[in-house]
Amino acid sequence: MRSLFFFCFFNLLCSYFSFGQNRYFVYLKDKSNSVFSINTPEKFLSKRSIDRRKNQNIAVNSLDIPVNLNYINQLKTAGAKIVGTSKWLNAVLIETNPEILGKISKLDFVKNIDGNQDIRGAKQSATSEMTNKSDKFGSYEEFNYGNSLNQIQQLGVDEMHKNGFTGKGIWVAVFDAGFEKANTMDAFKHLFSGKKILKTYDFVSNDTTVFESHWHGTAAMSCIGAKLNAQLVGTAPDADFALYKTEDIASETRIEEVYWLFAAENADSLGVDVINSSLGYYSFDNPSTDYKFEDLNGDKTISARAADYAAARGIIVVNSAGNEGNNSWNHIVTPADADSVISVGAVDAIGNTVGFSSPGPNAKNTLKPEVSARGSQTTVAISNPNASFSSGTSFSSPLIAGMVASLKQQFPQYSAMKIRELLIKSASKYETPDNKIGYGIPSYKRFVELAQNVLAIENYSEETVVFPNPINDEQNINIKINGIEVSNNQQIEVFDLMGRSIFAKTISMDEFRTNLPKLGTGTYNIKIQIADKIHTKKFIKL
Repeated sequence: MRSLFFFCFFNLLCSYFSFGQNRYFVYLKDKSNSVFSINTPEKFLSKRSIDRRKNQNIAVNSLDIPVNLNYINQLKTAGAKIVGTSKWLNAVLIETNPEILGKISKLDFVKNIDGNQDIRGAKQSATSEMTNKSDKFGSYEEFNYGNSLNQIQQLGVDEMHKNGFTGKGIWVAVFDAGFEKANTMDAFKHLFSGKKILKTYDFVSNDTTVFESHWHGTAAMSCIGAKLNAQLVGTAPDADFALYKTEDIASETRIEEVYWLFAAENADSLGVDVINSSLGYYSFDNPSTDYKFEDLNGDKTISARAADYAAARGIIVVNSAGNEGNNSWNHIVTPADADSVISVGAVDAIGNTVGFSSPGPNAKNTLKPEVSARGSQTTVAISNPNASFSSGTSFSSPLIAGMVASLKQQFPQYSAMKIRELLIKSASKYETPDNKIGYGIPSYKRFVELAQNVLAIENYSEETVVFPNPINDEQNINIKINGIEVSNNQQIEVFDLMGRSIFAKTISMDEFRTNLPKLGTGTYNIKIQIADKIHTKKFIKL
């Protein structure tokens, strides 16, 4: 997305030439002799981050190990200022001059310099086309009253909320250009009073202040977490949030992808479950650094690689497809091109695609976007007292991010990739997808149906028998596994068909029979763990 702030010419030049020393993204050859080990991940990952991996059978690997501290110290000794590090790409963002960089490039542990130049591209002259900047995120129109019902009902999220799934206990990271006034707005009072803002960080300025700079992040965040009575409710209003500023509103350079990478690694270490990014890249202030369409193959750009690494660690990554459908680019942007991302297109109030929404596929001919949500006159919160509306895939993306956060609450046993798969299968055009809205608009109702079917298949076990089945309160339930009746204390858990855990206890079968009358009429799944093996079966309670 292009930088779009209107500046007077003098201020524009000041902002662009205020880079100071150059910034270089330096790739390192290895992590040899690190003080960290994958055998002790608690030294560099939070417990929640480790647990997220364990729950999805994802191993901690060498990519998770931080950059070698000895190498960092040697870069400092050589005269470089360390701006940030990336463990996934084993790279360091440094600030220095070309003379010192020449010495650094010869260090035996340095692999190469990204682009062999300042990551932001060469500085442009005062006669550059930059004098025609406008706000890179478009504009918004104040609205005296808002109504988010359509964008909620379009996804079936109203039914999800009625079922009690509002993102509670799920951690969502939002990457954007700033969250101006969010800490003072009525729409977010519940998040601050409930201490649901887990972390804030500005990677552009290297500080923790994010509630300034731009309204765009506030609007995106409101699609997920707002509670503004009779005006706007987000798709996961009870989630917890980590807010990261990764976008420099004064310019558009590849360094913003490095900030995106840093934020993703930080969010991973913190333990987040979902990332929403209403950001995208293809064109920069220096045309020589622009991407070509063939670069957007899902594997090449820094942000696409970062997105896939995050997904590989069990995080659901949701990203705007882009707003380039009506211009000469007419493709998706990165990191929406990444294979494991849920890229989101935009539709209007009746589900029709809108012209500005970036079409797919990516350069590898992978269908993009995956799904779509309302991005035309989406109801958002920008300032008090009333909601407003704004348009763009910037707002369809967080609607989906909040939806998957609430689905993660409902189906905690499912991995990030399983939720992504079921979300796609639930969409309105799953059988006839296209490159404008992908597989279509997801459906909460259909997702639950699919999840129930998957649960039933996963829970089917020939060696496990529940009898009588169906059963009523006058009968004694019995369970046999491999022909042997279960009688001793076991870990028993019962789920309803919505995937909710009714109870989970280590109890005897007699105790379980005592609890059985407390279950209402319906179909349930019972899970019994014996030693390290899990046995599951469906039963009907009359």
